[in-house]
Amino acid sequence: SFSEIQPIIQKRCVSCHSSKPTDDTEKVSPNGIMFDTGDEIHRMADRILVRAVQTKTMPQANKTAMTDEERELLGRWIQQGAKLN
Repeated sequence: SFSEIQPIIQKRCVSCHSSKPTDDTEKVSPNGIMFDTGDEIHRMADRILVRAVQTKTMPQANKTAMTDEERELLGRWIQQGAKLN
């Protein structure tokens, strides 16, 4: 459910992908991709699937230490329709 993946996105992605990034090097959200809201996350579900789950190229250099279990949970949520409720 979204309630399970939202904390993963907050912990692993939002430090860079936000309207106000807190990352020490990213001062602007890369490629304008932001995950501040459920709608933003839902809109980017296909890209999250490719980058975070399949190719594991995000987080970049796994800077925020996303685990394989978190990646699997994201993948299941997306494959089940990326529902927000």
